[in-house]
Amino acid sequence: MTGNPPIEAATRSTVDTEGASAVLRVAESDFEQGRFAAAAARGDSLDAAWRDTEPLRALADRALSVAGRALEAQRLPGAAADRYGRLLARAPADPLRAATLERLVRVLSDTGREPEAVAAILAAPGGTETVGAENLRRLTAALTVRELRPLTENFPPETAAAAIVHTQLVRLLIVEQEGDEARRLAARILDGQPAEPERVTAELIAGAETDLGSGSARIGAILPLTGDLAEVGQVLREGIELAVERYRVEGQADFEVELIFVDDASDPENTAGLVRALEGRDVIAIVGPFRSESFAAASRARRNSRLPIISPTATDVLRPASATYTLYDADTRVSDVAEELARWTLEELRLRRVAVLEPNGVGLGGAVNAFTRTIRENGGLLVGHERYDPGLTTFQGPIEAVAASEPDIVFAPAASASGVLGVAPQLFYYGLYNVIVLGSEAWADPAALRRLERFATDHRVIGLATDRISPGTPWRRFVADYERRYRKTLRDNIMPALAHDATLLVLSALDGAQLPIPAALAAYLESGPEVEGVTGRLRPEAGRSVVRRSTEIRMLVDGSLVEADREALLTWLAEVRAAPSPFAPRDSVRVDTLRADTRRRVRTMSIP
Repeated sequence: MTGNPPIEAATRSTVDTEGASAVLRVAESDFEQGRFAAAAARGDSLDAAWRDTEPLRALADRALSVAGRALEAQRLPGAAADRYGRLLARAPADPLRAATLERLVRVLSDTGREPEAVAAILAAPGGTETVGAENLRRLTAALTVRELRPLTENFPPETAAAAIVHTQLVRLLIVEQEGDEARRLAARILDGQPAEPERVTAELIAGAETDLGSGSARIGAILPLTGDLAEVGQVLREGIELAVERYRVEGQADFEVELIFVDDASDPENTAGLVRALEGRDVIAIVGPFRSESFAAASRARRNSRLPIISPTATDVLRPASATYTLYDADTRVSDVAEELARWTLEELRLRRVAVLEPNGVGLGGAVNAFTRTIRENGGLLVGHERYDPGLTTFQGPIEAVAASEPDIVFAPAASASGVLGVAPQLFYYGLYNVIVLGSEAWADPAALRRLERFATDHRVIGLATDRISPGTPWRRFVADYERRYRKTLRDNIMPALAHDATLLVLSALDGAQLPIPAALAAYLESGPEVEGVTGRLRPEAGRSVVRRSTEIRMLVDGSLVEADREALLTWLAEVRAAPSPFAPRDSVRVDTLRADTRRRVRTMSIP
C-alpha cells in the first residue's frame, strides 16, 4: 500500500537538528568568549524559535540555559532567575535540570529571595538531593513566620524536604510562645518521613508536657576541672554558678535549673564522650568547652544538631555549625571594635586624615584591615601606615614616619597591657603628641592604666566592649558579687565573667523560648536577641557561630574612662597644636629633661 507518510513523521523530516545544533554552538561560544549580551540575546531567540518544536525541545532548553547564565554574568539576577524558573517548569532532563536548580537557588539566595529559593527546591523533583539538605536548612533558617506559612500550606510535611520547612516554623512558633500550635504541627511532621534532625525536634516538641514557662531544665558544662587547666576551669565554674544563682532569684519564668558539671581533664580527646553523656541526661544546652578544638569536637559529637553549645573561651571558630557560639572569637572581637572606631572617627569627629601604627605578629591584622577598609569606604584618607616590632624597646623610626604624614588621627592598637605600656609613652616622645590616638580595648586594661601617666593617656579614644573601669557598670557589679560569694579577689580576670555570660545566654534563651527543650532554645538564639551581659551587650550571630558585642566609644581623662566628647577632643587638639612644641629647639634644657624623663618612663613601663 502506498501513500503519503503520517503528518507527524513528515514534520520530523523537515527539522534540521544538525543545523540547529550548530547555531546553538554559536550562542554557547559567545558565552564562553565573554560576549554575554550577544549570548543572552541569541539564547532567548533560539528558545523562542524552538520551544514548540518537539524534536528541538532539548536544544531549546539548552538555549534558555545559555540565556540565563549570560544574564547572570551581566549581573542581572532577576532576569537570570526568570530564565532558570521557566526552564525548570519544562522539567528538562538531568544533568541540565540539576544544574539549573542549583543556579536558580544561588541567584535567589544571593539577592535576598530565600522564600522563592526554598519553594524552588521543594517544587523540583529530587530538589533536596540536588541542593543538599544542609543548604535547604540554611536557607530555611533565614525565613520569618510570615514567609514560612505560605510554604507550609503549599508543601505538606509528608516528605523529608518539606519537614525541614515545617520544623523551622515550629521553632519560631515556640519563640513566639505559640506552644499549642507548635505541638500540633510537630505531630503532623512525625506522621510523615522527616530526617533525623527534624524528627528529633518534632518528637521533643510534640511530647513536651510542661506548661510554657515552667518545668525542670538541666544545663551541662564541660570544663577542665583537673589537669593543666584546672585553675582556669575552677574560675569558669564559679562564673557559671553565679549566673544560675542570680537567675534563681531574678528569673522571670518558673524553671527549676540544675547544673551538671563534667570534667574533660584538660584533654580535648575527652570531649565527644562527655557531650554524648550530657545528651543522655537530657540537658537543654552545654556551656563550654574551653579550647577551640574541643569546641569544634563538641559540635561534631552531638546527636541532636539543635542542642546549643556556647563556649565562653574558644578563641577561634574552626567551622560554624548550627546552635553553636563562642563569646571570645578573637578576630570578630577586635575587628568589630576597629570598624566602629573608624566609623565614629569619620561620622563624629569628621577628621579625614588618618594613619595607622601597627604592631607586627600579635594577631591584630584583622583589626587593622577592618579599620583601614572602613576608613576608605567612608571617605577617609589614609595618609600613613607603619609597622613596628613589639619585641624591640624603641619604635622611633615607624612613629616618626607616621608623624611626618601629618595625620589628625592615629590608630595604634595593642594586643595586651604590656603592648600599651611599651608604645604609649613613645608616641608622645617621637612626635605624636598633637594627634588624637585611637586605641584598642587593651588601652583600657586596668593593668596598663595603673602604670601610665597622664601625658601618655589623656585624650586617647578607645573602643571597647567591656568597660572594666567606670563605676556602676555590669562588670563592677559582677566583681563585687564574685568577691563576696567566693571571698577572693578577682582583679582583672575576665574568665569567670565570660562563663557567666555564656550561661546567661542559655538562661535568657530558656526564658525567651518558654520551653525547656534544645530546639526551642536554639531557635530563640537564632533570632539574634540582645542580652545585657557582664562583658558587654551580647548578640548571637548564628551564621558565624559567634557572639558579637556592641562597641562603646570612650576617652581617657585623668586615668578614667568617660563618654567620648567630640567638642572636648577637638578643643584639646586645637590647643596642643597652637601651643609651642614640647621639644622646641629654643628650650634645649627642657627638651633634654623631657626626653630623659620619657626614656626613663619607657624603660620602667615596658613589660617583657
